Order: sequence, then structure tokens, then C-alpha cells
Amino acid sequence: MRIVLCIVFYLAFAKAYAQELHAWIYFTDKPNVTASIASPQSILTQKAIQRKARHGIAIDDRDVPVNQSYVAQIQSQAGITYKTQSKWFNCVHVTGLETDINALTTFSFVSSIDFADPTKMAQINNHNKFVQTTAPPLNYGNALNQIDMIGLNDLHDVGKTGTGVTIAVTDSGFPNVDTNPAFNQLRNNNGVAGGYDFVAGDNSYYGDHFHGARVLSIMAAHEAGNFEGSAPDAQYYLFRTEDVATETPVELSYWVAAAERADSLGVDVINVSLGYLSFDNPAESLSYTDLDGQTAFISRGANVAFEKGLFVVVSAGNSGTSTSHSYISAPADAAGAFSIGSVTATEQLSNFSSTGTNI
Repeated sequence: MRIVLCIVFYLAFAKAYAQELHAWIYFTDKPNVTASIASPQSILTQKAIQRKARHGIAIDDRDVPVNQSYVAQIQSQAGITYKTQSKWFNCVHVTGLETDINALTTFSFVSSIDFADPTKMAQINNHNKFVQTTAPPLNYGNALNQIDMIGLNDLHDVGKTGTGVTIAVTDSGFPNVDTNPAFNQLRNNNGVAGGYDFVAGDNSYYGDHFHGARVLSIMAAHEAGNFEGSAPDAQYYLFRTEDVATETPVELSYWVAAAERADSLGVDVINVSLGYLSFDNPAESLSYTDLDGQTAFISRGANVAFEKGLFVVVSAGNSGTSTSHSYISAPADAAGAFSIGSVTATEQLSNFSSTGTNI
């Protein structure tokens, strides 16, 4: 009896500590593609349709939603944890053991499986991706310098403060944006059009990590005589796609899901103050050669967003002083991304600003 119990305990222990893998499950087709494209109002908002027409961008099968019957069947499989889905790439992102994920190939509607870790090597490391390696920024009351540096004051002087522009901010959370006095003007003007927490799968985007709120403040905060955001009168969607507790490939898929939502809502600009390279499982990490603008799932998503007429603004990153990788990370490598580095108050390159690759 003791031997049997030991074996049972060992199996349970091994199962608990087996390395879960991230993978994209691609589907063979979508339902009602022809009918949906013929009646685009059934799958897109009028604002999205108008934006595409304004830019001469065709509505195609990538705009058609994923077959939810397929999704439900994937979700019901033992050992599989569904994370999110992508209509642009007609796939779902799941986690699970290699054997459980490979078992999904038995479904006739599964065309292929793409593991984040092609070698499926189980390795773990821990790190805090938000550890600051540089001094905190100057007081935000000094906003005049940064606005004047890029000529935004000239636009503000002629009334171009963001009215009529819709911006999606994809980040780690937006705590206190619903109560912080710096966002009173934004709230009073109904400047927050909505949002979604793609990590939690609910509407709890007014929480979690502060990074998103700080990024939003640069654009939307307003305190008379103290601070003026770059686009205080724009309308914003707040999307949480970053999970600061872990660093895994599912965040790439959360972002693509948010970009797809932004496209459907008629968003004009997507702000991405995020970057991905190393993951908790090193075998799933992106390599230097992956930063070619068309390999990382998030970079491919940024390219599709650009093709759909969205202006994708991405931070270059803060790795300039790193001895292991001083270059940009995904999706800053995407051809469809407008990647922005950092300069000092005197317009000199910041030493921490990431550089481009030589790929």
C-alpha cells in the first residue's frame, strides 16, 4: 500500500510541475465569410467601415469572426486552457501539456498548431519586467518642453487637440483613471469610450498595474497651469493586454485580440508602450533573428493592423544600456509599426533608449 501511495504521489507531483506550453491553434475555415463581407455592418461598426473606406482598405475574410463552435470544442478539451482568440489569424491561443495540445489535431477543423517553443524544452526563470533601470522621469508639470519639442503646441494653437480621433491604449492596467483628478476633463467629456481587460477576460481595466495609467496621462491628463496632455480631447479605449505577474507568449495574443477589437470599433491609433523578447520559459523566448518584423505573433498582428488602416505607435523600449540586448523588441520591429525612441529634454538620444536591429 505504501508503494502504491508513493507512485500516486509521484504522478500527481510530476503532473503539477510539468511545463505547460503556449501554442496557437489555427482553424481551417470561418462561417459565412461571403455573406459577412457583403454585409459588413454585421461584423464591424459603422465607424470602422467608414475608416476603411476613407483609406481605400478592403473588408476581407480577416474581418470575419472566428467560428465560436470551434472555440467551444477546444475549450472543452481536458488539459487545455483557452486564453484568447484572433480573427485576423483565425486561431486560438491555448496552454497545456505538449501531448494535450497535440491531441487537438484530431479535430478536422484544426489546420495546424504552432508552439511558442518549437523545441518544447521546459525551463523556468523569474524576473520583474518593470524594474526601473533609469532614474524616474521629471515632474509631469514640465510637459511644455516635450510638447514644444515635437511641435504639438502649434497644433494645439489651431484647435487640434485630438477631437474626432479615437485612440486605443494597450497596456498593463489603468488604476484610478476613473477617480484621479488629473483625468477629470477626460471623464467629464466622456473621453473614455470603453475598454476591456483581455488578461482577466472582463471589464476590470480600471485596476492592475500603474504603467497604463501613466502612459494615458501623457496623452489625456489635464491640470490647468500644471499639465496638458498631447491629445486631451481625443476619445480613448483602454485595453489591458499585459500581465505583469508573468511573462508568457499569451500576452502577444492578448494584444492581437485587442488590436482586432480596436479595428472593429473604428479606432484610428493604437498606442503600444510594451515590448516582448524574453519569456519565463526561455525556450519560448524570441531570438534576435526573430525580430525581422514578420515572425513574432504580435509583430504580425501589428502589420495587419497597419494594413487595416490603423496607425500603430510603438515604444522602442528601454534596453539601450543592456549588455545582453540593447535593441528593440516585438512589436517595434514590425514594418507596420511607427516605433519611437527617447530623447532628453535637450533633444539628445537617451542612453536607455533601445536601438534598431541589423536584420
